[in-house]
Amino acid sequence: MSQTGRRFICPFFTSIAVPLFAIVCIVAPASAATAQANDSTGTIVGIVVMKDGGLPLAYSTASIPALGKERFSTEQGVFTLASLPPGPLLLRVRHLGYSPVDLPVTVHAGRADTVNVQLVHIAVRLSTVQVRALPECKNPGVPKASADSAFATVFDQLHQNADQYRLLTDAYPFVYTVERMMSVTQVDGEARLESVDTMKVESARTWKYQPGAVISRPRRLSDGPMTMSIPTLVHFADKVFLDNHCFYNGGLEMVEGSELLRVDFNAASRIKDPDVDGAMYLDPNSFQIRRSVLRLSRIPKDVRGLEKIEAVTRFGEVLPSIPLIASIVSVNEFQTNVKQPKSLVSATEQQRLTRVEFLKGMPGDDAKKP
Repeated sequence: MSQTGRRFICPFFTSIAVPLFAIVCIVAPASAATAQANDSTGTIVGIVVMKDGGLPLAYSTASIPALGKERFSTEQGVFTLASLPPGPLLLRVRHLGYSPVDLPVTVHAGRADTVNVQLVHIAVRLSTVQVRALPECKNPGVPKASADSAFATVFDQLHQNADQYRLLTDAYPFVYTVERMMSVTQVDGEARLESVDTMKVESARTWKYQPGAVISRPRRLSDGPMTMSIPTLVHFADKVFLDNHCFYNGGLEMVEGSELLRVDFNAASRIKDPDVDGAMYLDPNSFQIRRSVLRLSRIPKDVRGLEKIEAVTRFGEVLPSIPLIASIVSVNEFQTNVKQPKSLVSATEQQRLTRVEFLKGMPGDDAKKP
């Protein structure tokens, strides 16, 4: 298994195949050294610090957008971008909770140039917003700063969470182990644990979001059940997903004793097939993603008895400021009939990360290698 979409089996169990990550990880030895600049290329070495206080910002991201080069900094905020062509380039540096910086640099062949990058902490004020039904999504796309500058800043931080997650999966491959539990609840109140198992999954991404294409139907009934793939955090950095959803300021909300920033979203009304709606929750100080609630936008007409599918994800971090999924609880709810006490009210799948193993080094190793 190598998908990163969440796959739901209808109408009984939810089979999720997503990257889940523990806060504890195991690192496999790295053998490949970072490419060094030769006489025809140069290197940029930098340190990322807070503008107020000068403390290093661990695991920031540094990139040269024109070249597609992007890496994490070390725990000390140091990054190295090697094998760069000589001449002027644009350096982009980001860290969750801080305003990103675009900095012009000049690369010199055969040498390493250093740069000090100071980032300013973001401060936005959002008030509590009364919960309301979301409007029809007629004009999907990224929120405009001209309409609500504070919310646009929050949304940019959500997008940065997704971007960091994408960088992690692309540049630092890993495998992870997940404990999975399946259970059902009947009309008569009986709850039953159906199975407990573990699965080992690769971080490589294969499933790509397409509007209205989250449901997969088998060609023949014998080929297996209908499945549903729900976009994960990485898809919030995907232009196709962004262009097909509307995003709204959910304001501050108290969730399980913590005040969080909520970003609501729903699928474009032009999408007539099932898609996804939901909400993402960020820490108001660090802007780290903490939670998401995703649900099917509409139930397929040819699926009998299914009323609702919802998946709640809780996020942790494998390293400071790098978001990772720690657990998922998904629930399929069914139409009930009191005359059938043994029929199902719901089927639940819980996944909990137990181990992560990086295969070719961890974030920040790039700047440590000679």
